[in-house]
Amino acid sequence: MRRTLYLSLLLVVLLSLLPGACADYLGAESFDFHVLAVYGDSAVLSLVYVPYSTSMSDMLVPTGYFYYNFYVNSTGAYFIGGSWDTPVVYWYRGLYYVFVPDEGRVDVYRMGEDCFERVTSVKTGLEGSPNFAVAVPYLVVQVSENELLAINVARNATAGILDLRETESGTYFKGVTVVKGPWGVELEGDEPEKPPKPLNVEVDNGRLKIPGKGVELSLQAVAEHLWDDREAGHLRAYELENALLLVPPDVTHYFAPDANSTGELLVFGNESVPVRGISEVSLLYYDGSLKVFPLGEGWGSRFAVGADNVTFSRCEVPRTYALEFWAAVVLLALIGFTWFFMVRR
Repeated sequence: MRRTLYLSLLLVVLLSLLPGACADYLGAESFDFHVLAVYGDSAVLSLVYVPYSTSMSDMLVPTGYFYYNFYVNSTGAYFIGGSWDTPVVYWYRGLYYVFVPDEGRVDVYRMGEDCFERVTSVKTGLEGSPNFAVAVPYLVVQVSENELLAINVARNATAGILDLRETESGTYFKGVTVVKGPWGVELEGDEPEKPPKPLNVEVDNGRLKIPGKGVELSLQAVAEHLWDDREAGHLRAYELENALLLVPPDVTHYFAPDANSTGELLVFGNESVPVRGISEVSLLYYDGSLKVFPLGEGWGSRFAVGADNVTFSRCEVPRTYALEFWAAVVLLALIGFTWFFMVRR
């Protein structure tokens, strides 16, 4: 699940392509925003925060990758927790299941219409990022050197345990493939849900327009909550059931300028904007009125979360899926009775 080495190399290359950016600044921090899923008027978002410092060769290099995850609804943005990697999301029987990999464990959450709840947390007993795979409704986690644990997350019940010393490579639990090799065990499952696509945003004549929805907002009202006015044209709008979620662009903030610099710098999209500093990071939520939901603030070496912790509310299986379940039960019962009487005759 970890992509640290790959991301480090990629970001170093990208930074080196920015003329003067690495040479003229002694520090930087980047903010990448990922909307993972939307349901009703709610969403799950992951913020990837990366601080940079200068290396011995005077290049800016990342010093870590930090993932901060939030649940957003019409009342605010709420902190779910940090993680070692971006969460993955799966759809099952009318609900989204969010799997959050953290050190030594996998946390599982469920999101539905106006609800968000913690399902379970599976501890691995191993250091580092967990080795796991999902084939909904099954989560399979390597919980020790020689053991795999399978959880049915829809029922929050143990589905089975595999002893790796006695298990051959193959597919188990309706879709999780176990591959044993000289360097350990690889687990392969279903592909996660693709993230929702944002709507186009336009800036014209002092208005922020979302043509696909016929929405126009005052550019001045929006820009009050951005680090720079020019960010407005790079906002990403996500359609909810009765609202729009406006998410900032991915941005890199260069600071601690050396003698060759003129000040701090923001880089987003194709823009490079001088600034005197930055404030808190916020989401904008429009449901007829514009709301501002702060997430926290970057401090150069770490991100300080400012949002309240999430409060859980129980999710029920949507009525449609519940009816499908009982219809299947009745059908199986009828088939069983028919077979029984045919055999008796």
